[in-house]
Amino acid sequence: MNVEYRVLGPVEVLHDGVPVALPAGRGRVLLATLLLRPNRFVSVDELVDRLWEGEPPTLDRAHKTLHMVVRRVRLALGEANCVRTATGGYLAEVDPESLDLTRFRRLAAEGEFGAALAQWRGEVAAGVASPHLRREDVPPLVEERLVVRGRRIDADLARGRGADLVGELRELTREHPLREGFWAQLVHALRQAGRPQEALAAYEEISTHLADELGVEPGRPLQHLHDRLLAPVPSGGVPRQLPEAPAHFTGRAAELARLAPAAAGGATVVITATAGAAGIGKTALAVRWAHEIAGRFPDGQLHADLRGSSATPADPADVLADFLGAFGVPDPGLPADLPDRAALYRSVVADRRVLVLLDDARDVEQVRPLLPAGPGCLAVVTSRNRFTGLVVREGAIPVPLGVLADGDATALLAAHLGEDRLAAEPDAAAELVAFCGGLPLALTAAAAMAVADPALSVRALVDKCRDLRG
Repeated sequence: MNVEYRVLGPVEVLHDGVPVALPAGRGRVLLATLLLRPNRFVSVDELVDRLWEGEPPTLDRAHKTLHMVVRRVRLALGEANCVRTATGGYLAEVDPESLDLTRFRRLAAEGEFGAALAQWRGEVAAGVASPHLRREDVPPLVEERLVVRGRRIDADLARGRGADLVGELRELTREHPLREGFWAQLVHALRQAGRPQEALAAYEEISTHLADELGVEPGRPLQHLHDRLLAPVPSGGVPRQLPEAPAHFTGRAAELARLAPAAAGGATVVITATAGAAGIGKTALAVRWAHEIAGRFPDGQLHADLRGSSATPADPADVLADFLGAFGVPDPGLPADLPDRAALYRSVVADRRVLVLLDDARDVEQVRPLLPAGPGCLAVVTSRNRFTGLVVREGAIPVPLGVLADGDATALLAAHLGEDRLAAEPDAAAELVAFCGGLPLALTAAAAMAVADPALSVRALVDKCRDLRG
């Protein structure tokens, strides 16, 4: 049996895809009240208060009538009946996946904002004649929907889709003229769409509304957008924060080919170790490629070591302070909380071509506030973890990294020691490559010992490495 319950729109129950004929009047009020509190006990007194709007004929008569209403609802639902009796009350016992309200909340919690909003078919419990329900139940759900809609718009702005959002945001600001969050998003979207004068006009419009209606100025997020987003590029220069490119880099032809299409910007790349191993060369590949494409990002290259594999990972708020400082935003002017600071950062880089290298990331929560907005920006993330959520939900490009092939590993050793030195002892060189397991870090560390002692033979180097491992 497949049953679906719906309250985010007209109250409906579908049994195997066929609508169930629901009772009208108090029966529908009862069912809506219980479904809006799925799997939660509702007392008889509360139900009486709702069904008679606080004015029952007598409590005894109301209780008897309530029992009749419950029986009528159960008969109407038939096999789809979800109304259960509990001591002193009732509850709607439903599978969370069978009710649109609980699906909406689950999808929103998972960051699937578009799918969550798609659960709504109209006004909550439309057609249910209950002033109490309209007064008590509907407003919080409407607010919940607006919050999720705002989060979905934030996600779209982070992907550089401002031009597509302007119409929707203009409608939202008309419907909610004093809701600053939507105005901030409209200013951001207009700026992202290359319409700075309209963005400034939108800021002036909300400023006037707030002054006339509430006698207050815009809040800090909007003020920062006005002061920073619409301000000219600081004269302090363009940030060039990339680490020095690796002196000896070999192999990775397949990975570089996979990275190439992302070089145009508007993407996030995640470079990970196939087995979560350290020393596999994630940072070397990321830095090498970043230097190759840096010229495509003339407005700046940012870098942060997120220390995700250490006991003290970097705080995203501190990283944002450094990034914003690189673009001339003074520390005293930074928003205090992380969401506002991230919004300001996205606004600052939205219309610029900026490359952001985030090395050794711990998890998606650490990285997400640091991802730049705008089609001209590119984020490169390295991590021991897979970041599946970022790949699946936000379209990040995964670049898994394995150990070096024997030929590439030998070439890396030759770059450090010289081809003649390896050619003189080919068997020992092969043993060294095998001993290091194709890990660039291990190969480089072994080569460093040989460089420090030019008289050390490759065979002696192999023996020394084995002694050190114990």
